[in-house]
Amino acid sequence: MPTPPRPTPMDLTMHSMAQAQPELSLTVGAFLHLEGPVPPLVDLRAHISAHLARLPRLTHYLKGPGLRARWARDPDPDLQLRVRERQIEPGEASLDLARQDLLAHPLPTDGPPWDLWLLHGHAPGRFTLCYRAHHTAQDGSGFLHTLYELFGAAPADTPARATSAAPAPRARIGDYAHTLKGMVASAAANNLWNDPVRPLTGARLSSWAHTPSDVMRTAAAARGGSTNDAVLAALAAALGTWSIEHWPRCAGRPVPAVMMVNLRQPEETYLPGNLFTFAPVLLPCHEATAAARLDSVVAATRESKNPARRAAMRTITDHTPAWAFHTLATQLTAPARAIIDTSYVPLGPLHYQDTPVSNVDLFTWLPCNHPISILTYSYNGTTSAYFVTDQALPGIDRLPELWAQAATQLATPE
Repeated sequence: MPTPPRPTPMDLTMHSMAQAQPELSLTVGAFLHLEGPVPPLVDLRAHISAHLARLPRLTHYLKGPGLRARWARDPDPDLQLRVRERQIEPGEASLDLARQDLLAHPLPTDGPPWDLWLLHGHAPGRFTLCYRAHHTAQDGSGFLHTLYELFGAAPADTPARATSAAPAPRARIGDYAHTLKGMVASAAANNLWNDPVRPLTGARLSSWAHTPSDVMRTAAAARGGSTNDAVLAALAAALGTWSIEHWPRCAGRPVPAVMMVNLRQPEETYLPGNLFTFAPVLLPCHEATAAARLDSVVAATRESKNPARRAAMRTITDHTPAWAFHTLATQLTAPARAIIDTSYVPLGPLHYQDTPVSNVDLFTWLPCNHPISILTYSYNGTTSAYFVTDQALPGIDRLPELWAQAATQLATPE
């Protein structure tokens, strides 16, 4: 495959942040749960080795200082280091402990930053594969493409390729103006999360919540929205309930968030790095009913679904100098400007060899000084949300439960 182009401003910004704050985890990943014989580790390594030539994300990494880093290539990364196994004690609690440990376990620092773990022993006839990678080399779309190449259908049939951004019409001046306005608004001070009495500490709390996919999809479609709109409406309800009791700064008002927008064209599916941007969305935590919250979110996300608006986003991203993007990102991670991060991805069928993946647990990272990041995904009839939050927020451990309750309430007529 051709040599990857110069790193994007997003790549360099994340790389710079990772170097400046080595304690900050930028790890993204997936736990794939399977039912069947535990594969030999040698077979798993051979499987990964056979795919290296098709996956530049597994052979490329950023090398160099900060914003001056460039792509380096290791065509034969050490699979003894990157493909490993853990035999754990019987019981689901042992699997949960292993998952929590891998959420924080350091990635390989020599060469491409990714690894794959085989977890087994927690239940007869079951095993789990945990694939992890550093966000500088793999954004959400790129991570999904890697999963499909390793554990999915034939590459031409993968949802990662099918849902890549299609060639968009030419953006007009208004599209650029609205996009720039949204970027500026995202970086505005809101002072919602910088309570001097209860400052955020950076310690992370991670958990998952689940709800039937048809509930989210049906509720959203009835009001002209997408599953992601239903996800955000449920998040608004959960935050509204939580803030009334625990965080008065957010109570009774809209709460600013950003959602990730994929900017890849089909021919860029294989590229390492980050080709996405963020679009602002106000979570209507102040609305009194599920219907009102969903209507508000559908209206707020409509513009980011416009192909011309996405074309403007891509053009602005391509022409923003790395130093300017880094400055904007630094503002977004200042305590006074902290926001909530959201993303949603659909998943197609996954398997290893002839063994299907029964369920999936995706996970993501939380930027410095941000309070909450939520990654939502649909697989095998279930829509799941991964929450990573700052432990300093009182009562924040209830947020996943509140989100699942709010998701269920979307199906209740009002």
